[in-house]
Amino acid sequence: MKKLVLSRLLQLIIILVGISFLSFALVSISPGDPAYIKLSEKGVPPSEELLEKTREQMGLNRPFFVRYTSWLADIVRFDFGNSYSSGEPVVKEFSSALKNTLKLTIFAFFICFLISFPIAIISAIKKNSITDAIIRLLSVFSMSMPDFYLGVIILFIFGLKFRVFPIIGGVAFKNMIMPSMTLGIILSGRAIKQLRASLVEELNKDYVAGEIVRGLPDKIIVLHILRGSMLSIITFLALSFGNLLGGTSACEIIFNYPGISSQVVDSIGHRDLPMIQIYTLWIASAFAIINFFVDISYVYFKPKEQSKDID
Repeated sequence: MKKLVLSRLLQLIIILVGISFLSFALVSISPGDPAYIKLSEKGVPPSEELLEKTREQMGLNRPFFVRYTSWLADIVRFDFGNSYSSGEPVVKEFSSALKNTLKLTIFAFFICFLISFPIAIISAIKKNSITDAIIRLLSVFSMSMPDFYLGVIILFIFGLKFRVFPIIGGVAFKNMIMPSMTLGIILSGRAIKQLRASLVEELNKDYVAGEIVRGLPDKIIVLHILRGSMLSIITFLALSFGNLLGGTSACEIIFNYPGISSQVVDSIGHRDLPMIQIYTLWIASAFAIINFFVDISYVYFKPKEQSKDID
């Protein structure tokens, strides 16, 4: 176990360094002069003299690898530079928006959990029944519906028609309910399908029949079935969580919620390269770290098979 953790940790460090290099390289070769973009935010075309001075201040005249190592050293100190648009530290602005996205993501997962787990268990137990068919049909319908379309429906019903929740964006709990409902319902369709398939597969295994014959309590049998289903469930939930951490652009824009998706859309419009850079690093790093923990969790839930697969 310790050997696996150290191996995966070393891989994670290498991946994160590679991600940082690619992120810096992509921004470096992107069209446009960062000095010109930064100065143009003031609304006045900069002179050539001012451009050259700004390039020198930003270190753009230095060789690529010198700039990269200097930038990487700043990143280690959590210094991502200042936003071209506001002049404020990028970390300060991004962390504020990220906090809002995290709250929205966690609340959406809570709603998904409340919907999907009991329904998936019922569907698996009543396999091939009318109830199972209806649940599977609804889950497919949920997966097929675009989040922006469901968001508009929820906004119209609860925000405009019955005026239960505010339609003006904000970070209060009541402002999170409608976008969280949208994400939770969309995510629950895929969760029900994945969880049901895992439970049905586990229910068909010989050990379940053996435990029933031996007269083990239902609670123990259910716990064993859930444990055996955890691998695929954890993988699905981890990847879904990573997707949501990347932002929920449609929901944030429809409900005017101040998360990282709406922030990066504005940054792209203003060509705010430091903000785009930290967003890119966050997305890639979040997926790498989540995959690291998924690999470790595999050992806990299925150590024998995992040791064969990973090594």
